[in-house]
Amino acid sequence: MERCQSDTRDTLGAGAAGRLANWQRYESDQTALVRFIHDRLLISRENGYALEKRGKLSLEAIVVRELPQLFSKDDIEIASATLAGIVV
Repeated sequence: MERCQSDTRDTLGAGAAGRLANWQRYESDQTALVRFIHDRLLISRENGYALEKRGKLSLEAIVVRELPQLFSKDDIEIASATLAGIVV
């Protein structure tokens, strides 16, 4: 998550990284952190795609590539679509 926040700041600016920084409130509670990521998947899909295009780590990449075992099938489908550029 720290790398994702750093990549977000470097790529999309301090505002987007600041909103993502709320993950730190859930750092010690994996269930709450997964819920936070789940909630964010539907909010800023353009950000996930922008990070993916630049080879940076996004929440979507965490869901699909890093820790898919923690997420639901629906979360993985949404994240995969975002990474593929389907951001409707």
